Amino acid sequence: MNTFALLLGLLVFLLTAIDIVKTTFSSSGGGWITDAVSKGVWKGFFVASGKNGRSKLLPYAGPAILVSILLTWVLGLWLGLFLVLLSDGGSIIKSSNMSVASPLEKLYYAGFTLSTLGVGDYIASNNLWRIITGVAAFSGLAFITASITYFVPVLSAVGLQSKLSLYISGMGRDPQQILINSWNGSNFSSFFDTTSDMCQMLMQHIMNHHSYPVIHYFHNSQPKLAISRAIVLLDESHKLLMHGIKQEAGLNELKMNMLQTAIDSYLDMVKGNYLKNASPQENAAAPELRRLEAKGLPLKEKEKIKEAFIQELHERRKLLTALLEMDGWSWQEVYCQED
Repeated sequence: MNTFALLLGLLVFLLTAIDIVKTTFSSSGGGWITDAVSKGVWKGFFVASGKNGRSKLLPYAGPAILVSILLTWVLGLWLGLFLVLLSDGGSIIKSSNMSVASPLEKLYYAGFTLSTLGVGDYIASNNLWRIITGVAAFSGLAFITASITYFVPVLSAVGLQSKLSLYISGMGRDPQQILINSWNGSNFSSFFDTTSDMCQMLMQHIMNHHSYPVIHYFHNSQPKLAISRAIVLLDESHKLLMHGIKQEAGLNELKMNMLQTAIDSYLDMVKGNYLKNASPQENAAAPELRRLEAKGLPLKEKEKIKEAFIQELHERRKLLTALLEMDGWSWQEVYCQED
């Protein structure tokens, strides 16, 4: 009995099984193997695309990550069972002549056991290995089925992500345009009419992020469908209302607070999981106000608005810059972008 091969096989099998269970059945995110594979594949695609959000290569990163995760799980279970079988030279025998199976034949046996094919040309040599074979077969059926069914809610969450992005982008091409479109001459009631729907979709997206972290790596090369750009667009619009518009414009404080809470929750989630040591390359400039002035919006003093965006919101906008850059975008796509 090769004790090292047995212990190593059990360790590989159990670590893979735990990662599958945590990723597919837990609402607290993926396992460490899943996270490592996701980040590694995304980094490869991001570098290969030249860190350009408009690259046609990046939209393939998400599907490639899902396939890579599934392959990693299958190979982990397969390798673990193979090492366990390899620990005993006589664990598996040929059914035709009862001779001992070679290492390559044990690898084959481990594969068809986990896939529950049950070919039968190789069999376990005694009751202990028959029990191990049965446990492995049931484990393979349960874990691989769970792995495949995991993809369905992931793709549904990606659909909601695109829907939220398009919803926000449809309000205006940049923050100034959103405010202009929302202004009816006396207040911004049309903007606040959409706030409840936006908050609901955004909070659902945050919950999906916790349950299926892999959706963070599903990228869309169209700016209007990019979730990172949409979040920054929404936050800048909110901050223009908060710091740039006079109180007599009738701002809805309740819905302003709802939106603030939803966006803060999203940024906290991203910062905690993806931007722990963010070092953005770009500095965000204060938004231009000429179009807002031309449309007669009740603005505060320009210097106060500029001070708020450059000083008070410096750390927040630094985080927003990092959020854009990690997805291949810049402030150019937020303010007066061209599709």
